[in-house]
Amino acid sequence: MTSKYFSVASLKGLNRIGDVFIPEDDDMPSFSQFDGIANIDDVIVYLPKEDLELLNIVLPVFSVAPSGFLRWLVRTMEESLDRVGMLPAVLRQLNLGLRGIIFACYYSGNGGAGNKGSNPLDVLGYQLNRVG
Repeated sequence: MTSKYFSVASLKGLNRIGDVFIPEDDDMPSFSQFDGIANIDDVIVYLPKEDLELLNIVLPVFSVAPSGFLRWLVRTMEESLDRVGMLPAVLRQLNLGLRGIIFACYYSGNGGAGNKGSNPLDVLGYQLNRVG
């Protein structure tokens, strides 16, 4: 998989954190099994340049971070919803941004050629109607 916006390490990091947010579950494939990042460039095409630059700093770290750290980070981001201060605010923004990208890719209905699982929309019985 290649991207106009992300390095190979960033894409690997996105897959790894995506699998923490969306692990394999019964009939549903994990984020990486569905190959949701195949349409990442379409999802982030209008992302502000500064946000893209920051993601290209953070995501490669996720590509080499231990799985336990990634699970801890996701839990900590979720727990930051009830906290005040600068660090919880940054964690909330990271949580919102990552969830938006990951879930948009996963539920787009467009898995990549590397898709090793079912289409989540098919599993849910949801028909996506595109207009335009």
